[in-house]
Amino acid sequence: MWTSTLARFARPALQRSTAAVTCQVLKACCRSGPAAGRLPPSLTSVQLRGQQSLVSASHPASRQLVRHARALDQERLVEVEWEDGGHSSYPFTWLRDNCQCPLCTLQSAQARVLLMCDLDIHAGVDTVEVTKDNKVSIVWPDQHTSVFDPEWLKKRCFSSAARQSLQEELFLNERYYWDSTLCIPTADFQQVLQDDNAALAWLLAMRRFGVVCLKGAPAEQGQVARLCERIGFLRLTFYGHTWQVQDKYMANNLAYTSKKLSVHTDYPALNFPPGVQFIQCLCPAVEGGESQLVDGFHVTQQLQREDPEAFQILTSLLVNFQDVGRDYCDFHLLSKHCIIE
Repeated sequence: MWTSTLARFARPALQRSTAAVTCQVLKACCRSGPAAGRLPPSLTSVQLRGQQSLVSASHPASRQLVRHARALDQERLVEVEWEDGGHSSYPFTWLRDNCQCPLCTLQSAQARVLLMCDLDIHAGVDTVEVTKDNKVSIVWPDQHTSVFDPEWLKKRCFSSAARQSLQEELFLNERYYWDSTLCIPTADFQQVLQDDNAALAWLLAMRRFGVVCLKGAPAEQGQVARLCERIGFLRLTFYGHTWQVQDKYMANNLAYTSKKLSVHTDYPALNFPPGVQFIQCLCPAVEGGESQLVDGFHVTQQLQREDPEAFQILTSLLVNFQDVGRDYCDFHLLSKHCIIE
C-alpha cells in the first residue's frame, strides 16, 4: 500500500525576497542530439531584479534609439529607422488602436479605453516626427496625438524574428522532448521554498521538461500545499484542495486501489484540466509502487511522423468523457476533448 498527496496550482507568482545568492539547484543529464544540449544558464543561475516579472528578470532591455520615422501613405504604414540601421513598420490602424495616451489607455490596468466603435480603421496620418526625447509622435487627421516610447515600439516590431523573440520571452517556449534516456531534473525542496532563485530555476525546468523531482521534503501531510502556495494558489476540485490517494474499500477511482495503472492523463472529464500535478510519496509500497512517466509531446511528434492519418484523427475527433462519483462532493462531469490537443 502506498499513500500520496496531490494538489493543483494555476498562476506562478513568486514572492519577492532579498536573497542575493544565486542557487544552482538543477541536476539533469540530457541525451545528445539536436534537441538536447546543456541546460541554459537561466535554469541554474537567475538574478531577480526588484519587481520585474520572472521572464523579464533575465532579459534586461537595452535602450532603443530612433534615427528617423516617416509615414508611408500608400502602404498605410509608419516606418521607423533605428540607430543600429534596422527598420520596423507599423500599420496605421494598429498604431491608432494602441495609442498609449490617457484618453485611449488606462495605464494602471494596461487596458484599452478607446472603444472599437470609435476607432476609424481607415484613418490616415497627418504628421510623424521624432521628439526631442526620442519618442515617435503621430498626429492623426482629427488632431489627436499619439506618442510611443521606442522600447515599446521595438518590442512590438512586426518582423518574423522580433515576433518569435517576443513569443519566446512571454511564453517560455523552449521545450525538451524526452524518452527513456532522460535523467529527471532534481531540486531541493527546502531551497525552493526559501529562495526565489531556486524556485525560479525549478519552474523553468518544469516548463522545459514537464517533470522535476524535489528532494528533502518532510514525510508528512501538508508539504504539497506549502509548495503550491509558494508559487500560486490551490485549485479546488471535487477531490478537494489536497487529498490522500490510498487503497480504499468501494473505491470510486482506480487510483484508490492497489491495482496497476497504465500511463494516462488525469481529469479529461473536466473542461479545463489542471496543467500541473504535485505528488508526494509519504509511505512507499513494500512491493511494487514504481512510477512511470511518458512525455506526451514526444509521443505525438513520433506519431505524426510515423502515422499522419492517426495523428489527424486524434487531433480532430471529439471524444466524450464522463466521471461520476462522490468524494469531496457529489460530482457528475461531462466534457468533450480531442485525444491530442
